[in-house]
Amino acid sequence: MTVSPLAPTRPAHPSTRPDAASSADPRLEVQRTLHVTSLITWGVLSLHSLLVEPGRDHLPLRDVQWWGAVNLTFLAVMLLTLGGLVQRGRPATLALLLAQSGLALIANALLSGSSVQAGLMIAIAAQAALVLPLRLTLLWVAAQSAALLWVLLTHWHNQDAWAFTTGYLCFQGLAAMTVRTAMREIRARQALAAVVDELRATRALLADASRQAERLQISRDLHDLLGHHLTALGMHLQVAGHLLPPDAPARPHLLTAQQVTGDLLGDVRSAVRGLRHTACCDLPAELAALSAAAPVRVHLDWAPDAQVHCPVQAQVLLRSVQEILTNAARHARAAQVWLTVRRHAGTLHLHAHDDGPRRPAELRFGCGLSGMRERLESVGGTLEARLSPDRGVTLHLTLPARGAA
Repeated sequence: MTVSPLAPTRPAHPSTRPDAASSADPRLEVQRTLHVTSLITWGVLSLHSLLVEPGRDHLPLRDVQWWGAVNLTFLAVMLLTLGGLVQRGRPATLALLLAQSGLALIANALLSGSSVQAGLMIAIAAQAALVLPLRLTLLWVAAQSAALLWVLLTHWHNQDAWAFTTGYLCFQGLAAMTVRTAMREIRARQALAAVVDELRATRALLADASRQAERLQISRDLHDLLGHHLTALGMHLQVAGHLLPPDAPARPHLLTAQQVTGDLLGDVRSAVRGLRHTACCDLPAELAALSAAAPVRVHLDWAPDAQVHCPVQAQVLLRSVQEILTNAARHARAAQVWLTVRRHAGTLHLHAHDDGPRRPAELRFGCGLSGMRERLESVGGTLEARLSPDRGVTLHLTLPARGAA
């Protein structure tokens, strides 16, 4: 998260996710694991093929040399693919995956249909599951298996070729479903972490609201009890001053009592104003904590004079920001969100913009945006949403002056 110098200096609550920006896309975490497992798979299969297959099948040295060149080329293409599997565009990724499949099949054919070398198909299926929808992933696995069957049929008996192809078909499907299950688990973990962070921020707001209510109650008690009694005492002292003769020995003491009463009444009023002034929610810090735990990188720019003193409005604003960040990550697939909070003409303005590549043809208010608008309208606020000219969605929220400092 990037916070402007205008943002509050109070440290935010620790997030349940230490690096929220890097975990925005669950595929990135799976990609790192897949990178290691694919390398191990390639190394083990290559070592076995190099030590066992040539001697068992009496392969010519030339075929073994060609197999080594193809296998090393496969390794280079695999590393290139895994280096930017998620970040790269789909056409380039499909081309690299197709190149891996072709090289793996060629390497398999050079070893006379090696059943061990066919294990590279499993790693390719796992990579495909990371970037393709489920239906396309299954089609990819089926196409790979059909190509593998054709290679094996040229070197094996029909029954053996079908048996091994069926087995590798199951292994590829298992690898693909494991990757998709891992991504679902990571998404669920991120969603749970977001809920925990939102609950933490809400708890802090409720604590602020409770403290505000206590301060307001104390200020009312001071004003209603002490203030009224001191005012009545001052009035009685003034009446006594009018009734007391000018040369009475008690007049100096009476004047002193009047002065002390006036000073004490002024102190009570100052204390009441101070309690009311400090009874506010620390919304900037809570927004900073929420942004730090968001599944996207958040740039928060909060002006010092843009404060919210009403706990209800603070809760509405916090919920709105949570909805903005969730929509940016889930629907727009954004990597960054910019939040700018300013106060202008007695109104609090929150401007939000994301860089999501998913730009719908028409912006529709679903349950999230509709609920956000209803919550804002319940406290006198407004919501405007529009599609940005280049990419992403822009939101403009306002809150009335009674909630702003």
